Amino acid sequence: MTQEPNPFKHVTFMDTNCAAKAGMVTVAGGAMGFLMALFMNAVEMRDMDYGRTKQSTRYVLRRDINKMFGMAKGFAIFGAFYSIFECQLEKLRIRDDATNSFLSCMFSSMVLAAESVGWKGLMMSGLGGGMFGGVMYYVQIKFMNH
Repeated sequence: MTQEPNPFKHVTFMDTNCAAKAGMVTVAGGAMGFLMALFMNAVEMRDMDYGRTKQSTRYVLRRDINKMFGMAKGFAIFGAFYSIFECQLEKLRIRDDATNSFLSCMFSSMVLAAESVGWKGLMMSGLGGGMFGGVMYYVQIKFMNH
């Protein structure tokens, strides 16, 4: 039994253009990573050196800003890889389901972990990323239907 296309689905520019979708996700992922790092730095407990306040404040701010931009860069890169992989899988398989999300997160996690871990770590990273992608797909479907 084949699935008939939905005549009521409105196709937008973002649905058909992988590059535009990847660009938007990269910018949004970077912003989300920066805001998450800002929050995490705000609630972090740290030791302060009260001897030279001006220099220690400058040092802490420089370190925190580097951490925030690092996390923003990580989120942006993951979002770009995920978006590109998902868009290509969706066009290749001609369907949008949890398998696309699982495979996209798996491939994205494996690409980002490629140079830092061995092959066992690479497989575990892919499995963990894929499971995260599958869970997020079902959470998205649950919230979109209510």
